[in-house]
This record gives sequence, structure tokens and C-alpha cells, in this order.
Amino acid sequence: MSWEVIGAIIGLTGLRLGWIVKRQVHKDISFYILPGLSNLRKVIRYDPEFSYVPYGLIWYAINVPIVRLGRYSGRFWMAVLALIDSLFLWYSFQYLGLTVFFVYVVIGTFQLLRAPWNASINWLIMLAPISWIFLLMAPIAKFPVGLPIQVWRYTGRAVGHQHNYIYFGLLGTLWLIVCNHLYLLPEIESSIVIGLGVVWCFIFVYAYLERRAGRRESMAEPLA
Repeated sequence: MSWEVIGAIIGLTGLRLGWIVKRQVHKDISFYILPGLSNLRKVIRYDPEFSYVPYGLIWYAINVPIVRLGRYSGRFWMAVLALIDSLFLWYSFQYLGLTVFFVYVVIGTFQLLRAPWNASINWLIMLAPISWIFLLMAPIAKFPVGLPIQVWRYTGRAVGHQHNYIYFGLLGTLWLIVCNHLYLLPEIESSIVIGLGVVWCFIFVYAYLERRAGRRESMAEPLA
């Protein structure tokens, strides 16, 4: 089983890297993430004219060295995230089992390709077998803990912006599944995962229909 999993991880990482190389870098990375990671002094001191990335100092501590290594290239940053994430995929299989590994493959891949800024939050969650403290650190890193109090108002905007509720929800789902595996009811883990999977199917269908309806409205407006 181990060699099959290693092969699957290598194949998945190759597909992820291929997607990252061929697709255009997400505009949020260029307009918000990279400026935030390259202006840490403004982030800490608070500049009202600066567009903040409302994450905690732990998140900045993880991601700043990566973007500096790639000279603030969004594509390089995503590629490094994908390579590091492959190690966490293997770690999840070794210490959290096949079910959690499968969940992480699905959620981790979606987050990496659609919201790569959440990858390091996933890593903190997956380190929970070492200590429960990492489960505490994950939300601390996700929210602007350690930044000026004024930055918290950006968090409210971020949650309600477009489909960000999906990204927040997936992080919460991964957190819950890992926490359950380690500390709650691991004997019904499969049932919980299946139940949450069904719920997420409905959420994604709703998001798709909502987005489709929005496109129709935007196309109809010029004709009105």
C-alpha cells in the first residue's frame, strides 16, 4: 500500500504542478497576497491605505520566507506550496490513516489550486498528531491574530466576499475531521466523512447555480 500511495502522491503533485504552470496566476495573489507578504512592516504597523491580507503572524511567518525565496513570484510560490504539500500528503497517510488522507487529497488539492493562501493553514491542521496545539494554531494563523486590531474588519469582508465561505468551510471541515480522528469518535469516522461529503455536494451545486445565475444577469444587463 505504501508504494501505491507514494506513486499516487507523485502523480498528483505532477498534475498540480502542471496546472500551476499552465494556468494564469490568481488575481488575488497578485493584488493582495504578494503585496501583503512583501510589506510586512506596513502589515504590523497598520497603514489605513494598505490592502490587508487578514491572516495571523503565524501565517506570515510561514509564507514570507517562501515568497522571498522565489523573489515574490506568485507562480513560484504556488509551486513550492505544491511540493511541500506532497510531504504533508504522505504524513497524513502515515499518521492519520487512509480516510483522512483521501479527505486531504480532495480538500488540499481544491485549496491549493483555488485558494493557495490556505495551504499553510492545512499544514498546521495536519500536524495535529504531534500535538493538539496545532489545532489551536490553525485558526490563530487563519485570523489576524498578532496584527493591529483595525485589521479585523477586513476579516468580516473576506468571509462574505464572493465564494470565500467555501474556503472557510473547507478549512473547518478538515479541522473537524482531523480533530474527530484524534480526539472524538474515530470509530464513526467514515460515516462522518460521507455525511460531510454529501453536504458539500449540495453546497457546490448551490454555488455553481448561483454563479451561473449571476453570469446570466450580467449578460442580460447590457441588453436591457
